[in-house]
Amino acid sequence: MNQLITELLAALRPALKSVSRAEQLLNDYWADKIALLWSTKDVHRAANEAKTVLTEEQARTILRSLHDNYHAQYGLEWRDVIEAIQQSGLGRDIKERELHRFIHRDVLAVEPPTKKEPPCPTGVKTGSASSGRKQT
Repeated sequence: MNQLITELLAALRPALKSVSRAEQLLNDYWADKIALLWSTKDVHRAANEAKTVLTEEQARTILRSLHDNYHAQYGLEWRDVIEAIQQSGLGRDIKERELHRFIHRDVLAVEPPTKKEPPCPTGVKTGSASSGRKQT
């Protein structure tokens, strides 16, 4: 849980009067809980494995859909993420060069944002911008 608390504190730092007090409160809160986190970086990785490239907004859409349809009794598995990507129709086919970089150098291909999308906050490298798939 330390990584989650560290990330939460970093995000909240500008609004906190006492970082150490906030850290103690978060540690107390999470003492009897767990959280399994999925990020858009996970969605981009699954998309690249499925030979698809998504924008950050498309990855967020898929992540929200996975959350909305989550059932604690069944959990969420990697294949569920890939299936959600494939069923969404979002993204474009990955180019050979992008696939090679992903397989051999672990570089994620992420479609650059359109003018109406905010920049990608995940810090992953972007791919190029042609599409054979439906764009949103």
